[in-house]
Amino acid sequence: MNTQYLFNALAAYRKVILLLMLAFFAYAMAFGQEESLRFKEGYAKISSQGKFGFIDKTGTIKVPCIYDYVNDFEGEYAVVRIKNKYGIIRKNGTTIIDTKYDMCEVFSDGLALVRSGSKYGFVNEAGEEVIKPQYQFAMGFSNGLAVISVNGKNGYIDKQGEQIIAPKYDFSLPFSEGLATVMIDGKYGFIDKSGKEVIELQYQMASAFEENLAAVKLGDKYGVINKAGKMIVSPKYDDIRGFSNGIAIVLDEDKYGIINHNGREIISPRYDMLDSFNEGVAMYRKEGKLGYINQKGNEIIAANAEHAKLILASK
Repeated sequence: MNTQYLFNALAAYRKVILLLMLAFFAYAMAFGQEESLRFKEGYAKISSQGKFGFIDKTGTIKVPCIYDYVNDFEGEYAVVRIKNKYGIIRKNGTTIIDTKYDMCEVFSDGLALVRSGSKYGFVNEAGEEVIKPQYQFAMGFSNGLAVISVNGKNGYIDKQGEQIIAPKYDFSLPFSEGLATVMIDGKYGFIDKSGKEVIELQYQMASAFEENLAAVKLGDKYGVINKAGKMIVSPKYDDIRGFSNGIAIVLDEDKYGIINHNGREIISPRYDMLDSFNEGVAMYRKEGKLGYINQKGNEIIAANAEHAKLILASK
């Protein structure tokens, strides 16, 4: 390939990057922005004089900088903080839940988990406490049920606050795809929404089900089971991340690769680092160099030192 062409292309690329950086710094100066702009749900956090708010993609201030901190919007809602108290706002800036709780999460299954003092409860989208803070611990609703803790044991309640599964587990996760990971005496398994044990508590660790598959640990290695408890991938990896879009990232002897639903290695473990996929691509590191791969395992941007400098400079 023509060397002069490559030189000109790289010079043009650097010029574009420089112009983008200058544009951002000008914008940041105008708003007193201390964080890089990152849009989510069409809004980006901004800060001015130590206070936070939101702008849309036209640069219009949609939520004025009146909060001590704000989380990104998730759907139509965002958690905000004033001093050490949390609440929830809408995209138009109006308040749903006043900033009066010691902890607050966004709505899940129509209810938001809140903590008042040391007790957990739930608030609906009208801002009403439908389940008063009363639990030692709780997690957000999923599949119509929520994890709660009473006297150090976990169980599940429904949206009316009725106890559906009695607290008896040492550890449990929210329901996912109709099943929940539970643990007693260091052994993990799965129950259904009636509380029936559908996969025996026998594993040293177990993830939630994603795409009808869950990672489980037997001995010191991880494999994959289906909802019938059948081993789809024999325990041979040091770690397995959850499945997404038909693939999962695996770790074997400090090297990362990718497997599909059937356990076939799309990419044998070879990378020193492999990020989660975002919009079909993931960044990897190999021999100190960075690049990008797609979900088919193709290196769409091969690893080299120049890419590493550009990628790191953009972070």
